Amino acid sequence: MTSFRPNLTVNRLVVKRERHIAYDAHFHAGLNVIAGENSSGKSTVLDFLFYGLGGDLSDWREAALLCTEVVLEVEINGLKATLAREISDKSGQPMRISLASFDDSNANSDWSIHAYRRSDKKESFSQVLFRLLGMPEVTGDANSSITMNQMLRLLYADQLSPVDRIFLFQPFDTALTRQTVGDLLCGAYDNSLYRSQLRLREAEKSLSAVTADWRNAISVFSGTEHDISSEWIEAERREVQTELAAVRKHAAALEERIFNAEVSDGLTLDEQKSVYEQLSETQALKLDLESRIDAIQLEMKDSEEFINALQSKLDQLQNAGITAKYLDGISFIYCPSCYAPIEEVGDHACTLCKAPFDKDRARSRILAIINETGLQINQSRLLQEERQKDLQKLDAELQVVDRKWASLNARYALLNRLPSTEFRADARKLYGRAGYLERQLENLSEKASVIERIEALSDAKKRLNAEILDLKHTIEAGERVQRNQLSRAYSAISDNTVALLRRDLDRQDLFQNAQSVTFSFGDDRLAVNGESFFSASSMVFLRNSFFAAFFKSSLEDPKFRHPRILLMDTIEDKGMEPERSHRFQSLLREISENSRVDHQIIYATAMLEPSLQESDFIVDRFYTHENRTLNILP
Repeated sequence: MTSFRPNLTVNRLVVKRERHIAYDAHFHAGLNVIAGENSSGKSTVLDFLFYGLGGDLSDWREAALLCTEVVLEVEINGLKATLAREISDKSGQPMRISLASFDDSNANSDWSIHAYRRSDKKESFSQVLFRLLGMPEVTGDANSSITMNQMLRLLYADQLSPVDRIFLFQPFDTALTRQTVGDLLCGAYDNSLYRSQLRLREAEKSLSAVTADWRNAISVFSGTEHDISSEWIEAERREVQTELAAVRKHAAALEERIFNAEVSDGLTLDEQKSVYEQLSETQALKLDLESRIDAIQLEMKDSEEFINALQSKLDQLQNAGITAKYLDGISFIYCPSCYAPIEEVGDHACTLCKAPFDKDRARSRILAIINETGLQINQSRLLQEERQKDLQKLDAELQVVDRKWASLNARYALLNRLPSTEFRADARKLYGRAGYLERQLENLSEKASVIERIEALSDAKKRLNAEILDLKHTIEAGERVQRNQLSRAYSAISDNTVALLRRDLDRQDLFQNAQSVTFSFGDDRLAVNGESFFSASSMVFLRNSFFAAFFKSSLEDPKFRHPRILLMDTIEDKGMEPERSHRFQSLLREISENSRVDHQIIYATAMLEPSLQESDFIVDRFYTHENRTLNILP
């Protein structure tokens, strides 16, 4: 058998009432039939499956509410995991996840608890399961990500939803969310395309922030007639420095003629001491800020490389599960050293060294590594965002400290040149001019730092604009591929639905003469040759055929993101006659037996197709009123 990803299979369903086991059934790959009399609890079992996989269900049947927990052992892309949820009449219940088989999960406490809804601090169980399935987190309505519940609404044909609708009915539904779910399962939203779209949003957000900073910086020079450039600043600085050197030389000559005594003015020395202390403190703060900025930049660089390495590892791990399923190890017939025949030791030990090992447990560890790697990526990205905020804050603080340091340095240099006796009028004028020129130099230094920032921001804008342009080209190409995939998927689903309708019993003329089936996930509608209204039983057959055709198409095209599992509780809904039900059951069996792709179909029926009786397709046993699905009482 071939395995297309994503692939989800239920191995075991256990329903508990406190410590008592109310239901325990094993499922298998391929066709699974939950058979029993009407009102024997078949629909309740399917509701448990829907809920255990992540569906949102609060309107339980009376017997189901007597139970306390649903536990499922599943295989996700060939690797085992166990999912558990408490039964409640309140929606949005959390899920416990163990990345091990049912038996192994009971033997250890390695469970993680995840809420129904995502938060800044904790991943939802949908995020975890989507990552394990290798499916992208796609945004639906109101910037919220698609959940397992929304996906399962297109994998479970239940009895209570209107027969003229595609999706399992739930209130507060939106067309955008339905369309997004449908397109996702048809193969849209490739992981590489999704990452490019995420990066585009981040780059556009960064460009917006950089542009705002650039505009704020450029406003410092509003009204300036000359070019804003480093060359202009340097020319102005040279001119001021030349004049300042001349003033200082003149002042030094005047001091030499006027002052010969070594008398110190106490006030001047006190001010020198005070300014020196402030300068030392500012210098220390400046060095500390520069050191912290360097450290954060180094951490960000290392973290970016770490994230890229983790993403590459995650991509490789997604393929490792499939590889591990089919490559169980190397078997030796002869010893590679002495060539003596090697005695067989069974499936649970190495053929060469005889060391025992558990293949299922080893494969399940891959799921744990995938989950842990995904968590590390998310946490590293959050840390990067925090580092970026810290870096911006430290940059702003450093600019303030730089200006303060330059001012104090100039002041200290001036005080060191002051004469120790009373200034003469000429000396005061000279030092006044020198102070003015030094302030000009300080102002030019500030402008130089602003210009450097403007140039750096301009470079950043260019880089981001170039990256955004490249990303848009990549996304455009990816979306073109996506549109082609959706076109192929829609055509395949339509053609397969038409083929199933034509094989219906002669009950609906339009089905026998079906030429096309059109559908809209967003509008939640189906039509045959443009017609949408039929008898209730024919509407059921049409809806069932659409679900089966969607499922069949996913077995024919590996690009579908349908998890290759189908749950059906509508085989004989709305007055379906036994012969018509039998025909559809035969069609489902044919789909399953003709496919060479790993899959699972689970449906319930009270009108079991005769050839299925006493077959291995029956799950557990045939349920009756006297011997129902749930054994509530101990």
